Amino acid sequence: MITNLHVIDPKNIGDLYSSPLKYFDFPGYACKATDIRSFTREDLQDNHLIVGGGGLIFNRFLPEFQTIAAAFTKGKRILWGAGYQIYGCNPSRWPKDFDFSPYLSGFDLVGLRDKGTAYEWVPCPSCMHPAFDKDRTPEHEFVVFSHKKFQINIPGLPRLSNKESNFEKVLDFLGSGETILTSSFHGAYWGTLLGRRVLAFPFSSKFFTLQHSPAFYPVEKWTQAKFKFALFGKVLHTSNYDNEKFSCVTQNWIQHALKSPIYPDLVEECRAKNRAFYHQVMNVLAD
Repeated sequence: MITNLHVIDPKNIGDLYSSPLKYFDFPGYACKATDIRSFTREDLQDNHLIVGGGGLIFNRFLPEFQTIAAAFTKGKRILWGAGYQIYGCNPSRWPKDFDFSPYLSGFDLVGLRDKGTAYEWVPCPSCMHPAFDKDRTPEHEFVVFSHKKFQINIPGLPRLSNKESNFEKVLDFLGSGETILTSSFHGAYWGTLLGRRVLAFPFSSKFFTLQHSPAFYPVEKWTQAKFKFALFGKVLHTSNYDNEKFSCVTQNWIQHALKSPIYPDLVEECRAKNRAFYHQVMNVLAD
């Protein structure tokens, strides 16, 4: 009988609070969590395995899934609340039939955070965090919560990015706005959980597969800031100002923000799905 349970997930602000180990007990199992970018083959030996958090079904992480498939010898494999993504903002450019098999072949139970797949919808487990139970009164009409690489540049609005690692501080900030402008997937997800209007500035397909869709700004492209070096009016050199940051045009954003829906009681709906999936997980582990 296997009594070890290993959870592999990313470790950033969005995904740091997405591990089911933070919210559910697994009695009888010795549990350990590891970042998907640093696990070893030994972590896969004689363990049950839960993979979750973030847009892991993406070519950047395919080698990790291939390692899991090749090195996993015993136990059950479960995917909990992770999602897939394709970079590019226009939904019409995505493949209509995404091939999950290179990632999920051999998994015993799969719950995806994305709508419209052949798998069960299980939203990110961060909805279980008790900080969502706090009452927050809006202080601003609009706030901006940017992805650290994909920056929304609208002067004069309160702003924060997902570089902030204090979860309650992030929720307090999101909750301070009546409408949230965000280029962060979790910013959009958490904003809807808080009952706020959300206008998302998407950079990948993951925004469009949210079960409870925000409003979308029609981003045409994300561009890197550039600077020019000139001497006596002649441009001698042009270069990217910051290789890690992108921005987009934000003209007429307010007319799109006014279309943002509100979803009442969403926290409990998402929590109920995670509780139900937890019972499925425990049954699979015991099988």
